Amino acid sequence: MRLKKDDSITSAQFTFFLLQTQIGVGILSMPYNIHLIAKSDSWASVIVAGCVIQLYLFLFYRLTVKYPTLSLFDLVEKLFGRYIGRFVIFLYIVFFLLMAASILSMFSQVICLWILPLTPRWLLIIIMGGIGAYAVRGPIKNLARFFVFVSVLLIFFIVLVVYGFFEADYLNVLPMGKEGFMPIVKGSEKAMYSMLGFEVYLIVAPFVKAKPYEKLKAATISNVSVTALYTFLTFMCIVFFGIKEFDLVPQPILYMIKSFSFEVLERIDLVFLSFWIVSVATTYMGYLLAAARGMLALAKTPRKEHTPFVKLALIPTLFIATIPHGVYEAATMLNEISRLSLIFVFLIPTLLVIRSFMGKKKGDTSHDHT
Repeated sequence: MRLKKDDSITSAQFTFFLLQTQIGVGILSMPYNIHLIAKSDSWASVIVAGCVIQLYLFLFYRLTVKYPTLSLFDLVEKLFGRYIGRFVIFLYIVFFLLMAASILSMFSQVICLWILPLTPRWLLIIIMGGIGAYAVRGPIKNLARFFVFVSVLLIFFIVLVVYGFFEADYLNVLPMGKEGFMPIVKGSEKAMYSMLGFEVYLIVAPFVKAKPYEKLKAATISNVSVTALYTFLTFMCIVFFGIKEFDLVPQPILYMIKSFSFEVLERIDLVFLSFWIVSVATTYMGYLLAAARGMLALAKTPRKEHTPFVKLALIPTLFIATIPHGVYEAATMLNEISRLSLIFVFLIPTLLVIRSFMGKKKGDTSHDHT
């Protein structure tokens, strides 16, 4: 069945959709998490992570070539069978809900720590959750347009960090490669956890009004942009703090920006956090959408709209987000849940690709997306 006009987005909008879903809450602590393993070669770990993600985007592309109108949930049920497929869909829903909840939790902890220490954390969670649910309601095209609009803020986001060039010591990054190959590879795993979000490719791709290679091109632009941004941020943290001081700064980007001072603006970190909140919101919206689409696929309702399931997806994320107490517990929950991506983002799609080549050569495009 062909896509309705209101349900389709352009390849350019697809680029920004993936970009905004990838850049999120993990950006604050990512350089520190990688540094604990790869030290001064942390920037190289980010590049390795970007290359691995690009490899999986090629695998996603192969699936969209063969099944252009099928989403991730359709593919799971089609290639794994009805019963196993529906069970895997349920697990995907749980994974997306846990990711959304951990993002909400980390967001509330950071805001309470840096901006609103006296504001109840549950109130921040409800406000962000409500905004996310409101944005996800309706056609995906509307959400894609919003993601394109707020992407302009990334320019200001980068400009604030660039100022660190004037106070950096570039000798801190030398000698390059001194930690060896394995620490760089191990550090790339931490980088990939902060770069998650590209997996929504398989959920949104059927809505993109473009040829498969154009979808791959859009996803590649997004991945290259995110990899370049994260590499730049990690590099800046290394040259700004140095190896020894870096060990003491769990949120290096915020501490670096807080040290900047201008005549007009004194607390630059608050401006930075304002832009960061938007990135957190878009990432949360992406995972909330994924969970709602999964519920729609599992429910098998005649209607093909995910709107009725948004509230159902919202409620558990609000409750789970209130569980951690303190930034450390929230970060631990986010890291542990991100580990599940090894199964849901990397393993299962790989099995889908293998299973697709074991079936018929001609793609089945007669199914409607969910």
